[in-house]
Amino acid sequence: MRRVILFTHNFAAMRDFYRDMFGLEVVEEDEGWADMAAGGSNIAIHAAGKGAAGGDGAGPHKIVFHADDVAAAREDLVSRGAKMGPVKVFGELHLCDGDDPDGNRFQLSNRT
Repeated sequence: MRRVILFTHNFAAMRDFYRDMFGLEVVEEDEGWADMAAGGSNIAIHAAGKGAAGGDGAGPHKIVFHADDVAAAREDLVSRGAKMGPVKVFGELHLCDGDDPDGNRFQLSNRT
């Protein structure tokens, strides 16, 4: 596991809470995104879209697993029966969302 993403409609307050209360270091920040070092994994705060209950998927959180080759990791999971969406590419960043049997969202990402 690489990170857990917490989706929120109160980005600044959530970022500040985890930074100030737990002393997490913000290692990457962009508009609506703050990735914080939390030991062996990171906690990322992500602004939720307008109208979203909490997140962009089935819940207000997303567990993210790192994959150097997201497309290959996706194909491996699909071949073993996982429900996966398409690979999304944003420049060098490759992402792919899937759902576990209870509908919880997870993601494959090449973001380090």
